Amino acid sequence: MKTNNKYSIGAVVFTALVLFLSIATHAKEPQRMAMWVIRDQIKSPDSIDKIIDFAHRNGFTDLFVQVRGRGDAFYKSSVVPRSQNLPKNEFDPLKYFLDNAHPKNLKIHAWINMFLLWSSDDKPQDKNHLYYRHPEWLSVDANGVKDINRKFKDFNKINTEGIYLSPLVPEVNDHLVEVIKEIVENYNVDGIHLDYIRYSKNCYDFNEIGRRRFKDIYAVDPILLSISNKSYFSGMEAKTIENLMEKWTDFRRDAITELIVELHETIITTRKPIVLSAAVKPDPFEARNHFYQDWEKWLKLDYIDFAVPMNYTSKAELFEENLMKIDPLIAKEKIWMGIGVYNQGRYEALTKIMVSYSNGYDHLVFFSYKTLASQPNYFPTLRKAFSIEKY
Repeated sequence: MKTNNKYSIGAVVFTALVLFLSIATHAKEPQRMAMWVIRDQIKSPDSIDKIIDFAHRNGFTDLFVQVRGRGDAFYKSSVVPRSQNLPKNEFDPLKYFLDNAHPKNLKIHAWINMFLLWSSDDKPQDKNHLYYRHPEWLSVDANGVKDINRKFKDFNKINTEGIYLSPLVPEVNDHLVEVIKEIVENYNVDGIHLDYIRYSKNCYDFNEIGRRRFKDIYAVDPILLSISNKSYFSGMEAKTIENLMEKWTDFRRDAITELIVELHETIITTRKPIVLSAAVKPDPFEARNHFYQDWEKWLKLDYIDFAVPMNYTSKAELFEENLMKIDPLIAKEKIWMGIGVYNQGRYEALTKIMVSYSNGYDHLVFFSYKTLASQPNYFPTLRKAFSIEKY
């Protein structure tokens, strides 16, 4: 193991301890403090009671509660099937959360996995799942391989999460708008929190419907643009080919942004004080160019109220590098900094909090509740960074 790295484990712990000793005179409360709550934690009233109690006792202000995991619902829905992971009764996790968290002044954001539809070799049990109803809506890579034909081990090899819906199919975005519309109309949520609001990679999406739409506009099948041999474009100037490739990139990126705009407008029409946020890739350049997730644009144009960069790295240097890449023209309050606790020790996480503070980011979100609840000594260390005299 190399020991000369500026941010080796020993260096991180030492830095955290130095910061810890200086906290007494510099401690402050985060303006907002939240955590993600994964769907496997909300299957019963008892488990939800424990989450609410933990959040209330430890000064959390917001919870991002995962109520759509894989094209399903952890709430009552007429649009998508009830999650097969819930008990076969009338229990409504989202309603229970809202009824019991609001009296404790906790804000509840419905955390929605958007384009990611399935991620297991075991197929959905409910035949009304989109997996069965609309296989033509699913994503396809540049080799023409359909995600639905892959095994889970294949996704691990290509470093993607599973089967995605295609953002280039208009009916997909219409469906996702209906998913959000049903929630904001039927539940008194404080926010909608979008996850997987992106492509799995920039080598997607060559869904036949999307290809046809692009070809109708530009008279070129985009799958030809993905082939290194450009003999198909014999006689065409290189700049023209390059321009077409840029058009194809913009076409895919714009499809995500158009959905964001429609969701923004859907929430506005409810006239409810619901905020729209997105969990995003922490490097805005990578997000825009490799996943077509143009979240800085969404913030600048007020399409979303805030973004949560999933800055989960355990490396302090990379953590700060990601912060420094964010456009300084974006107001700091529009960024809630996501910090991983599942993959690093408490002093390493404490360092990330102080780095966030030193760069002006006072809103913090931890991934996830499961780790904080299972390690009793973890969060007491972190909260020393918030207000030492309070405890």
